[in-house]
Amino acid sequence: MIININRLAGLCIVYVFGYVEPQTGIVLPEKISNKYTISLGDQFIKIDPANGGRIESLNNGSVNFLTDSSVNDFNWGSTFWLSPQSDWNWPPSAEWDNQPYSITSAGGKLKMESAPDQRTGLTLTKIFSGNSVNQSYVLEYIITNTSDSVRKAAPWELTRVHTDGFVFFPSGMGSKRGGLLHMTKEVEGICWFLYEQEKIPSSGDTQIYADGGEGWFAAVNNGFILVKKFPDMPLENAAPLEGEIELYANKQLPAKSYVEIEQQGPYQDLKPGQSLSWKMTWFLRKLPENIKPVYGNGELIKYVRDLVK
Repeated sequence: MIININRLAGLCIVYVFGYVEPQTGIVLPEKISNKYTISLGDQFIKIDPANGGRIESLNNGSVNFLTDSSVNDFNWGSTFWLSPQSDWNWPPSAEWDNQPYSITSAGGKLKMESAPDQRTGLTLTKIFSGNSVNQSYVLEYIITNTSDSVRKAAPWELTRVHTDGFVFFPSGMGSKRGGLLHMTKEVEGICWFLYEQEKIPSSGDTQIYADGGEGWFAAVNNGFILVKKFPDMPLENAAPLEGEIELYANKQLPAKSYVEIEQQGPYQDLKPGQSLSWKMTWFLRKLPENIKPVYGNGELIKYVRDLVK
């Protein structure tokens, strides 16, 4: 979706506390020590605007579903980049990934804006809130072209999770590729990836690139499931050499310590002053006792499909 954004001349700093809008079920953030928490009952996400607007934890009680900086001091939590990576190689833009974001008002939601990337002039805006009706987190990402030239980019969310679990997603069109394909199996249109450390290559590609089929991606770990819902897109709209669904297992030091579950949106032109918006919905659940957290379990598929309806 293409939208136009009017830039604010000044900044209105948000000081809001955990609150549910009675008409909409929107759960607003609570500010604690310069970080923001959005709570849904026993679960919450914590966001740090000073560190790239990063989601630093996703908790159910004391269990953090995401990895933290003790696992890898650069790649941890959940962040947002622009695709394709071939446009910038490595490292990602500091303005997008880890530099402070300014905070503005968005109807009480947490709205954070990056500085322009020095090379492209593209800025990122993140608007986060909770939904008490379906117990989900709503994450909107806006890319704005502040340069005087046409830019082309795709949205890209990267979430780092622990290694003692598995991932599954509906397959879309085309063939899958990547150095982790030997660790997957496909059953009735669902691709399953089970993390087994000894099977992660020590060199070469340790990724999976694929087209998704239904607009969701699920990870299971320690009796919990994270389901990420997003707008499904045609295969031909993917950024060059990328995929709508991507999965990465690290091999560099500290070696074999996390998995990235990643989604990308459509690759499109942005004229000067133009923006695109891309929205994700996250569901974190403790799995019911009657649904076993077992790789390949068809009951898990039904559970996820019912959840994202």
